[in-house]
Amino acid sequence: MIAGCGGTRHTLTAIGGIVALLIGGALLLEDARPLFAPVIGMVGGIAALALAHHARLKLRIEALEQRLAQREWRER
Repeated sequence: MIAGCGGTRHTLTAIGGIVALLIGGALLLEDARPLFAPVIGMVGGIAALALAHHARLKLRIEALEQRLAQREWRER
């Protein structure tokens, strides 16, 4: 897969978003006339990337809160 990334759902969502962006961009470059399908695909790709990053950020914040709670508990 990607170095440093596990095979999580977030990684797969981000990769799917990147692929959707690339396919949408290629379709727009191939056909000079404006089409809604590639644009909608690109918007979907951006949304998938944002969703993956948001979910990953929530996991990181949750882990940080747990570490801080353990640290506060130890200091008592």
